[in-house]
Amino acid sequence: MTSDAGARRDAVVRTDENIVLRASAGTGKTTVLVERMAVLLLRDRLDPEQLVAITFTEMAAAEMKTRLRR
Repeated sequence: MTSDAGARRDAVVRTDENIVLRASAGTGKTTVLVERMAVLLLRDRLDPEQLVAITFTEMAAAEMKTRLRR
């Protein structure tokens, strides 16, 4: 069994496969998704048009865009 921190780190840096991130409110999903997108774009040189992230609220989507732009 991996720790929560280990699972989060794996979700960010192991970009060789797609992931589904499912967790309760306030657990850091947005942070993990934004960090993973940054790794995909900067380290793995993914074209931004190849990136898909799905969230259930417009507020979460706006927050991800804001954080990623930073």
